[in-house]
Amino acid sequence: MLYTFPPAASRFYPQCVFHALTGLDCPGCGTTRALHHLVHGRVGEAFLTNPFLFAVIAMLLFALPSYWRGERPVFATRPWFGWGAAIVTIGWWIGRNVV
Repeated sequence: MLYTFPPAASRFYPQCVFHALTGLDCPGCGTTRALHHLVHGRVGEAFLTNPFLFAVIAMLLFALPSYWRGERPVFATRPWFGWGAAIVTIGWWIGRNVV
């Protein structure tokens, strides 16, 4: 779907409720467009659309080997990880709307 139908030209992709109500971007705003750029090999455009996506992808790639072994990733069971992820997400949310 993302490869064939660009999000900017297709109306069937879900719209961000937070952005519709406030006019501000949430941490995930632009992710669909960024993924569309990625599947077309345009990494630079994807990064400019939503750099936070690359942090999430890196985290998933880091956790993948644990899941393949049938284990929970060690970092996912640590409180510091949850708090760190929350701080980074909130920081990104505020930072992208200040600039």
